[in-house]
Amino acid sequence: MFPGAAQLGEVVAIVQALLHAILVEGVTAAYARLIKSANLAIDDIHGKPDWLSKLKVVCVYYINVGSMVPATAPLPLAEEASPHVPGLMTTWREGANKAATSLQPQGGVVVGTIRMGYGHHRIAYATTSWALGMDKKTYFHDLLNVDSPEAQLIIDMDKLYSKGSRMATELGGPVEKLWGMITKNGDENSLRVFYQMAEHLRPLMQAIPRSTPIIATHCFVGMLAVSLGFKHVINLVIDNYAQWFIVVPGAYNLVQGPSNYHNLLRMGVPADRLPPPRPPVPQDPL
Repeated sequence: MFPGAAQLGEVVAIVQALLHAILVEGVTAAYARLIKSANLAIDDIHGKPDWLSKLKVVCVYYINVGSMVPATAPLPLAEEASPHVPGLMTTWREGANKAATSLQPQGGVVVGTIRMGYGHHRIAYATTSWALGMDKKTYFHDLLNVDSPEAQLIIDMDKLYSKGSRMATELGGPVEKLWGMITKNGDENSLRVFYQMAEHLRPLMQAIPRSTPIIATHCFVGMLAVSLGFKHVINLVIDNYAQWFIVVPGAYNLVQGPSNYHNLLRMGVPADRLPPPRPPVPQDPL
């Protein structure tokens, strides 16, 4: 005998519930494996995500990093005087530049940045001008200047973002609108994704003493420094659109203007980690 409509409906409901349970369990397990070795528990700050949020984090993470496993060994670093800015030191992977010598940052300040567009470097150079003006030994630490799989990962992620932006612009309409929704939806899940990706970059700063002050002009640098246990980390927030992924938990987050400052406060960023705004202006013009 063939089952009636009511019986068939019950079977379908049972199968759907079973598949849903399997999916939820699988996503939960994958998310637990992902954050198992994280040195900063984002979930302790923002609460435990639901299974859909976990699915989003896991999917976006693996789209960006693929099968790459985070390395644990530090990359030896070297330093060389900048040919462009008197007194400024630039960093290299040891052995990549014959003129560079072993990194000796004791008593100095490291301004960490990533060569993604001009904005990050503009703020980084403005910051170094103040440190140099205070007679501090100052390092310009561009993560992409350290030739390594980790630097290549940043380049690949930037290419993926640029490709998505170009496709959205070329196709326009609903695709461009969807891309805008994705890139402007910087919620807590985007912070979870960014932090987990930053964990992959640990070798790029692991050789720097933890007592060294770190000033970050890219959130990856700030998250990386916090994950490594640096004691003095300042994150210069380069974006004036308030989103969670531009904030570095555990660091002091400095914004450029009052609008972003008040929006981040309303979002729940702790006031003791969000000093009043001070725009990054080079010391020389002042």
